[in-house]
This record gives sequence, C-alpha cells and structure tokens, in this order.
Amino acid sequence: MHGRILAILVAALLLAPGAAIATDSQQDYPFYGGFALGFAAASDTNCDYYGYNCDGNDLSFKLYAGKRLHRNLAVELAYYDLGKLKNKGTFVTTTAEAQGLNLSLLGIIPAGGFGFFYGKAGVMAWDADYARIEGTTTRSSDSGTEFTYGLGFAFTTGGDYDFRIEYERLNELGDEYVDGGSTVSVLNFAGTIYFK
Repeated sequence: MHGRILAILVAALLLAPGAAIATDSQQDYPFYGGFALGFAAASDTNCDYYGYNCDGNDLSFKLYAGKRLHRNLAVELAYYDLGKLKNKGTFVTTTAEAQGLNLSLLGIIPAGGFGFFYGKAGVMAWDADYARIEGTTTRSSDSGTEFTYGLGFAFTTGGDYDFRIEYERLNELGDEYVDGGSTVSVLNFAGTIYFK
C-alpha cells in the first residue's frame, strides 16, 4: 500500500512540471526555503490495553524547500523533528522521539494581494525511538512511510518573504506498543524566503 502511494506521488511530481510549462513560465515562480516552529501533539485510543494512553505533546520544527510549478501548484520537501512526546501515566511513562522527511504537493488558491491559501498532501518516511518506563525501561524503535496532509495560509509581503500558519496531520506513527500507530497533529508558524 505504501509503495503504491509513493508511486502515485512520484508520477504526479514527474508530470506536473510539464503541465505547468504549458500554462505559465516557471521563471515566474522561484525556489524557496523556510523554517517552521510548531506544536506537535500525538493521540491514540488503542493503547488502553497497556494501562496508559499515547497522548503527548512537545515543540517541533521543520526545515523545508520547494518550487512553485504553477500559479496553483507547488512541490515541497521538508525535514521534521517532532520533539519528544511524553506521557506520564499512573504506572507507566512513555516517550517517543520522531523525525522524518516529507514530500508533498501543494494546491494553491491566491487571495489577492494578501497571500494565498494552500492544501497539501504527501508521504513521509519517518523514524522513531520509544522508551517505556515501568520499573525498568524498555526501548524500541520503528520506521515507516505514511500519508500526510494539511492546510494553511501564507501572508505575503510583496517582496521575497512570506509568513505562514499551517496545520498538518501525520498518520500512524507507532511501534509494537501502539496498535495501528498514533496520529500526530502539528500546528506550525513559519517564515519563507524566495530565491529569485
């Protein structure tokens, strides 16, 4: 299933530049990069069997780079650090530290001179390290590739910068203790610079 999603995304990325050239000059849309500081929160209801829940939150950040292919389309690559998600239960304390690389397509709707709305969908290759403290400490790790999506708004300055607020969902990050994985939600505040 993961391979099929990745193949579809790669095919879309390969076909998108051709469609963009047909309607707009790519010279009008520069490369960009940016930094986002956010708040990551994980939640899962499948952990009650183990006597604790999988809720946790921490500060997170990401570095991203992208290219506008068209007035209404962009491609973006990002590195995420989701911080250390910690949950302290009555008898068990669990922690999860996750990071990953995300490849997304952005659909863009301009909002006059104020900026633009955007929605995004992609896949993330992630790695996570877990600790389960219950008298003794049990450590484990896991990795995978999962679907991601989000939406946001970019406030443009009319120059080489924009400021973004966005919400993203990263699906099913988990290990042997988390049946089906935990969904991580991230609220980001970001700044972008365009390289013309």
